[in-house]
Amino acid sequence: MKERKKREHAMVRKLFMLMAAFVLVLCMKTTTYAAATKTVNMESVGSGMYIHIGTMKRGKGTVYHRVKVKKKGILIVAGAAIAEDGTPYGMAVRLCDSKKRSLEPYKRSYVSTEEFTCYGINPGTYYIQVQNQTYYSVSATSLKIQDNGGNTKKKAQKIVHKKRISGLMAAGEKGNSADWFKFTLTKNNKVKIELETMGNDAFSFYLYGPSYKKGIDIASLKNDTVDFQNNITLKKGTYYIKVVRASKKSMASGAYGIRWSMQ
Repeated sequence: MKERKKREHAMVRKLFMLMAAFVLVLCMKTTTYAAATKTVNMESVGSGMYIHIGTMKRGKGTVYHRVKVKKKGILIVAGAAIAEDGTPYGMAVRLCDSKKRSLEPYKRSYVSTEEFTCYGINPGTYYIQVQNQTYYSVSATSLKIQDNGGNTKKKAQKIVHKKRISGLMAAGEKGNSADWFKFTLTKNNKVKIELETMGNDAFSFYLYGPSYKKGIDIASLKNDTVDFQNNITLKKGTYYIKVVRASKKSMASGAYGIRWSMQ
């Protein structure tokens, strides 16, 4: 779990460093668009990272930034609007599918040089939408994530004791879809459940089994890269963990990790 988190944090740090570097050169190299709708390809800067800097005439218009993803995983997006004196500040972005339909219909995501947003994605073409910014910069990078969750309780994926397992909630899925996992206790025991998430909105985790036949809500987490831990005493038997979006209307997407161990 720690090795994967180090990798993800390193990529996020590189993304922010990249953002800072491009903020400095923004006023020297920009692409200006009239108050209209435009589509651009993001520029590759190596290591799977892409960036685009530009301006919109009179601060009006919409630009769609094309990103092609080859593997299932997460898309990490950072960005900033830039004041005329070069000061960066936060701005809204929106993830769209290959036909430029919004994958965040009820809201947009907020990004800055200090905040990023993260989406769960399948392979394909996506667009990052930016609107009404005089000067701005947007960057993105993708990271492969294994999607191990079963789509029904009967197909629940077994979690090996002390082994971390990952799952993915992809953008564009039905809001009520769920992932299922399971583990078995051969005797009554105290169990520690560890959770982590990266996404544009919250995921909820529920536990079902002999001790909680109607299920309990373990946690609801949003973009929590610090392990959430829950210590709980359970009767022997098979337990199921159900992962869902915290709100069916939120269209949350991203990745998560689960680990359990006996204490």
